[in-house]
Amino acid sequence: MTLLRRIEMVDDKLADVFRAKSGMERLRLAHEAWGLARQRLTVFLSARHPEWTKEEVLREVAKRLSYGSG
Repeated sequence: MTLLRRIEMVDDKLADVFRAKSGMERLRLAHEAWGLARQRLTVFLSARHPEWTKEEVLREVAKRLSYGSG
């Protein structure tokens, strides 16, 4: 399996906005983004594999989100 790698750059204005936020605010935004990604992936996999049980979907979500973390 080939993984596509892409380098993305953050817009300078957006970087300034994030720098102005406190550490707690940045952590909250990251947490919300993670939750949104998990939710969307769950919906996507459920629609793509209607034959899977909820447990199978959640197992695949966990697998995809934790890939490469250990």
